[in-house]
Amino acid sequence: MRRSFNVAEDTASRLPMAEKPSSDSPGLASDPAKDPPLGTASEPGAPIAADAVDPELVNLKVPPARRHPVVAVAVLAVSLLLLLKMRADITYALLPSEPLTVAGPEAVAAGKLVGQGDKFVQIAGLPDHRNSVAYDPKGGRGRVQVFRLLGSGSKLLVARKVSLSADASNVFVGRLRPISEVWFADSLRTYLKQTQALRAMDLERMKALPAGKLSLPLGTIDRSGQPLTVHKEQELLIDVLFDDDVRVLLSKEKFPSEQDARYEVERLGLPHGPGIETRDGFGYVLRLPPKGPNRQRILAQIDSLGIWLWHRIETYRVPSALLTVTASGLEIPGPDSLQQPVRYRTASAETTPTPAPGAAPSPTPAPTAAATPTADSKLLLALREPTTFLSWNEVQAAQVSEPLSIPDDAFVLFDGELPKQLQWAPPVAALLALFILLNLYYLVRLRTRPDEN
Repeated sequence: MRRSFNVAEDTASRLPMAEKPSSDSPGLASDPAKDPPLGTASEPGAPIAADAVDPELVNLKVPPARRHPVVAVAVLAVSLLLLLKMRADITYALLPSEPLTVAGPEAVAAGKLVGQGDKFVQIAGLPDHRNSVAYDPKGGRGRVQVFRLLGSGSKLLVARKVSLSADASNVFVGRLRPISEVWFADSLRTYLKQTQALRAMDLERMKALPAGKLSLPLGTIDRSGQPLTVHKEQELLIDVLFDDDVRVLLSKEKFPSEQDARYEVERLGLPHGPGIETRDGFGYVLRLPPKGPNRQRILAQIDSLGIWLWHRIETYRVPSALLTVTASGLEIPGPDSLQQPVRYRTASAETTPTPAPGAAPSPTPAPTAAATPTADSKLLLALREPTTFLSWNEVQAAQVSEPLSIPDDAFVLFDGELPKQLQWAPPVAALLALFILLNLYYLVRLRTRPDEN
């Protein structure tokens, strides 16, 4: 058996082998020692090894590598979409470095900025920080506050980065964009619809109204000059300043109990109301002496004792249908029928109120004290009046609350966003345009040379 195997092996080794034919493709050149043997058709009947390569396959031309047309179309579509999204940034980056000065929020409310989106502008106005919204952008950037400019009819909002060193001059310089192009427009509208904003009525126009109940719905203007309508379902918030009263607060750190705080208040020798305990201390209402040097001396004495004090301003919430306008002030139902802040009188004071100088006599019935005078003549007594009269000299503001509504033609001013910060936009646009031209050229070549498709 071993001898037969050797004979067969020797016979196979003597078989003639064909040389490797040349190839037209230069990329197929390799080491001849490592290539498998090639079979040839020039020797009919010659056995071909199992691992031999057909020379006809080797001689075939390899076509150049080509992309599928769908890839070129996809690149073309993406580039066009990016250019469409960047058109506003490109336009803004090419603007001059000097901002366009806008007359004020009133110009925005009058519609003078319609069609002026993506402009570099400067505008001055009073911000509405009370109804502002803050959000934290992703990427580690600082918090941004969005607020309205008063007097613009909610048509102009400002987006400003929150900073302790922010300019307080109320002058805003930056990029003006239509709210329809701002990514947070829908979220902002949804939030502000749930917010009740206060609008102050023009008191001079209110004083000029006919005497009697308000004619509702009442069309007037607010203090910023914007139209305002008061409806029957709305409440009026009337801020009243009690010029002869002050509020004081005695800290619990110095006066642990109400008895200690009341003793300190009584040492001042002023009429005072009952004490009210708060989280920080004990609060009292003090009746000041008439205006003059004595009042200034008392205020300086209170301040020197480390007692916190501030003006007493109370807010009356009155349904608009229950308000009566007179030449000398406003009349509202008394505390028995309408919850309202407490009004005080001294124990030795007359029970009939004295009208303001030059004011018409009020038809308000004489008030009665809710508590009988005690031995302490310095204790202020609460009044229970059938009708409460608010003098025009006391009224500081009359406001109504209404939900905030952002119009469709509103603008957002991104404070601090300058054209030079978007200088990257034109080069990126040029690169995208180059991609578009190259892919168009490739598609045209495929169409003109169908034999290579």
